[in-house]
Order: sequence, then C-alpha cells, then structure tokens
Amino acid sequence: MIKLKLKLIVDSSADLPTEILKKYDISVIPLRVYDQFEKEYLDGVNLKAHELMERMKNGENFTSSLPSYDAIYQTLVASSAEQNCVYLTCSGDLSGTYNFAQLVKLDIMENNPNASIQIIDTRSVSLGIGVLVMELIESINNEEPFENLLNELNNNINKIQHIFTIEDLQYLIRGGRVGKFAGFLGGMLNINPIMEVSEGKFKPLEKVRGRKKAINRMLELMKIRKDELKRTVGVVYGVKDDSTEQFIKKLQEILGSENIIENSVGAAVGVHTGPSALGIFFLSK
Repeated sequence: MIKLKLKLIVDSSADLPTEILKKYDISVIPLRVYDQFEKEYLDGVNLKAHELMERMKNGENFTSSLPSYDAIYQTLVASSAEQNCVYLTCSGDLSGTYNFAQLVKLDIMENNPNASIQIIDTRSVSLGIGVLVMELIESINNEEPFENLLNELNNNINKIQHIFTIEDLQYLIRGGRVGKFAGFLGGMLNINPIMEVSEGKFKPLEKVRGRKKAINRMLELMKIRKDELKRTVGVVYGVKDDSTEQFIKKLQEILGSENIIENSVGAAVGVHTGPSALGIFFLSK
C-alpha cells in the first residue's frame, strides 16, 4: 500500500478496481441499493455487481439511494483526523450525495472547526471519477501544494469526457435519467444511442442502429481523439461478454494497454445502466 500525503475518499459510484483502492488506501462510502421488496443493500458490500446483473436479467427491479448519514460522517471524521482529506462525489446533477455530504460536513465542523475536509462535485460518474482520482494521485506524488492540487482537480473536472452506449434505455428511464420518448425510440428502432455526460448530465451524442455498430463507432471516436487524451483511460461494462472483451482488446491496440483501467459498473451505477452498459472515460489535454 502506498501512503499518500492526502486522504482520498470516493463513494461507490466511482467504480474503481479494488486493487487501486487498496494500493492508495482510498476510502469508499457505499451508496445504498433497494430491491423491489425494499430490502436494503450496500453497494459493493453485500451486493456485488455480478449478482445485481444476474438478478436484473431475471427481471428484478432495483433503485439506488444516497449513502447513509453515518457512513459519510464516520468516514469524513476518521479521514480528517490527522491530514487533509478530499471526498470526490458523483455528479450533483445525477445524485444528491454531494449536497447531502456538505450538510454532514457542517455537522462535523461544528464539533471540530479545524478539520480539513474538501467535498468535490466531480460532475462525473463511474470511472470518470476514477480517472480524476488517478490524475490527482499523480499530482500528489509530484508533491504539489494542497491549493494547487484542488485547482488542478477543478480544472480537470471541466475536461473529463464520457462516451458510453446502452442497449436498453429502460433502466435509465426508470431512474429518471433520460426522457421516456428517447427510450421508446431506442427500443422500437433498435437504436443504440452513444451518450455522454455533459455539464454533469446524461446527454445523447449520436444515434447508431445496433450494438455492434455502436461499439465500432466508439472505437472510431477514440481513434480520432487519441492524441487529445491525457494518461489514464477508464473502461466500464455491465457484463464482460465476448463483444466487451474484443472492444477492450481493440482499444488497447489504439491507446496502449498500460493506459487503461477496466472494471464492471458497481451496483449503484448498474441499477441505472443495466447489463449492456459499455463506457469510456478520459481527460482531454
């Protein structure tokens, strides 16, 4: 484990691989997930992504919710006890976690006004947060001053790019993330939209007919943009099937395998994307 001079915290929507979390001692605050019988689960704790995807394929419905007050409070108190800490949350336009965490921080500061806690709205989701974390770690290792680190992080938030496709938009619709008409159109015409997160929200980028064409188009876009990218590229998927493995292999040929982090979406994100999700996350220069 590498001990950083700054304590980093993410919530489970960041979808960072376990080996990176352990390597850099990054704390994870689990979001909550509820099944159709309102049973509560903690994302990544007692509900893993693969289990969620199997149950979703069998027709079960799930919803996600914010982390608990206690989970945020205890993590922030422990993390800020001896050093500066930075909590990178999911986009405030997609989740209420950022605003809720700010309220928890106020309670902590009443008891300990000297605590150094920074809560950052990444305006991102999944490995978009992960890419921001990896870039921040690089800056920490270069021993940049704390204020510079925060300025660079906020700068990078404006440069983070998300490109992803989902075969079935019903999951996003159910969670209120896209309009009903868009989902109806996608289902009727076999359209696999290529989407992005822009200004913290899901937005359509292109409409492509069929999943294979959507995947190929995403690879074309990465070929076009590869000279604009900073170091780390994140790839997430709902289920790692043959088409996903081929996609990652081709992306590695385009970008180089050492630059790519891959992982499945966690349960909290998977609730809204479903098993067919496939996404790329990167920073533009």
